[in-house]
Amino acid sequence: MASLKDIHRRIGAVKGTQKVTRAMKLVAAARLRRAQQAAADSREYANELHDMAMRVSRRLGPDAPFLWRRPSSIDCIDIVVVTSDRGLCGGFNENLLRNLEGGISVVEDHSIATKLFVIGRKGVRHCRAKGFDMEVVPTDGDDEGVVGWVMDRTLSRFKNGESAGANVLFNRFFGSSGYESVFWNLVPLFKRGDESDRYMQYIYEPMREDLLDGLAEATLRATLMHVLVESRGAELAARMAAMDSATRNADEMIAHLTFIYNRARQEAITRELIDIVGGAEALR
Repeated sequence: MASLKDIHRRIGAVKGTQKVTRAMKLVAAARLRRAQQAAADSREYANELHDMAMRVSRRLGPDAPFLWRRPSSIDCIDIVVVTSDRGLCGGFNENLLRNLEGGISVVEDHSIATKLFVIGRKGVRHCRAKGFDMEVVPTDGDDEGVVGWVMDRTLSRFKNGESAGANVLFNRFFGSSGYESVFWNLVPLFKRGDESDRYMQYIYEPMREDLLDGLAEATLRATLMHVLVESRGAELAARMAAMDSATRNADEMIAHLTFIYNRARQEAITRELIDIVGGAEALR
């Protein structure tokens, strides 16, 4: 059994760690409230813009512009992966990267290649270790810079025929209650219409091609901005939950170590009393 000094030192170390986890939980909770509001604000705009794009797509028909057409063959699919830079957020990155590997496996079973564009140091480290075909998205600037870089790369590859489209994998934020990793389509903005859609046409002003190209880029930009906001909120929710769990585990460990310390202390006192009594008996 460890000495009383060692047990006391370990209790102090756990209490010190608990102070850190409690502080990190409070910081994440304070930032989470702002992230919830930001996610709610961006969600409504992004959803409305995406719904409008899908209504338009159903009525375009075979003469749809390039960004609105499904390619005739699928040889490669781009995947934008959004992870965190830091850890200590539970299964936030692990669950997402596990779903990524599952998605890549399904695609490769159909003889389709994948190209990854990875945001976040945790994802970069994992994908590099796995040997995936990937590019690191620079995150030195603000969200606008990240979104602009991703749009340039995915749209140019799609237009040049290097990919058949792009998806994004990220953790969708459901408030402090949790999150889940989801795949969203980025390009092409294709939605098959039914019979009733064919009899309803839109009037485009000033030019059909220019307007549809602008709508496609605006939808893609809004979707990516929304994805970054959602992922940031999900990360904070995961970190708050992880630090809350760590704090409670520290409470249990402190209670357990305190019990061991008290028992060891009582045993030491008992041994000393036995020695004293034994010594007194020997002097008689």
